[in-house]
Amino acid sequence: MPRRVDHEARRHEIVLATWRLIAERGIEATTMRELARELGLANGSVTHYFPDKSAILTAAFAHVFAATTARFEQGRARTGDAGLAALRAFLLEASPIDEERALEARIVIAFLEYAAADPALAEMFRGLMRQWQEAFAAMVAEAQHRGEVRESLDVQAVSDAILHAVNGMQANGVLLPETAREARMLATVDALVDMLR
Repeated sequence: MPRRVDHEARRHEIVLATWRLIAERGIEATTMRELARELGLANGSVTHYFPDKSAILTAAFAHVFAATTARFEQGRARTGDAGLAALRAFLLEASPIDEERALEARIVIAFLEYAAADPALAEMFRGLMRQWQEAFAAMVAEAQHRGEVRESLDVQAVSDAILHAVNGMQANGVLLPETAREARMLATVDALVDMLR
């Protein structure tokens, strides 16, 4: 059993090292060799934990998804947010509004580059995004029930639009960093929420 814990701990270390390397040097420079060097491991030893770079990026993306969802759920448990307040809180957690979330956005963009050419990675992305869409739909439906948004809103269409907005904010936060300044991002999130009223 301890060996399993060590294996999982090392995989987590590799994911965090991947984040650091992407932040410092970019996706192309984040190679298996550089990861081994970053971690003080022998060349080739990273493959004991991940078979290739795509597998590492997949784990890094899954970690971003889990981290964003966990931050949102912890905040919601603390505040009791519901309806539009919950949706706003989620959008802020997914927005590249600070250093941590900007790095998460860079991981997402790097992953998408690989997923576009890999059916298995693309299917993983679709599965995780479906989970978010279901969460968005539930929040919008809750907001309708509370009288916070128009009854005529198509919940499915709105959940699709929110997903597009989240992915767009992450991409623009990386490629158009002026849009990710805190005041501007807060205004963007508030505008998105207000459009549903």
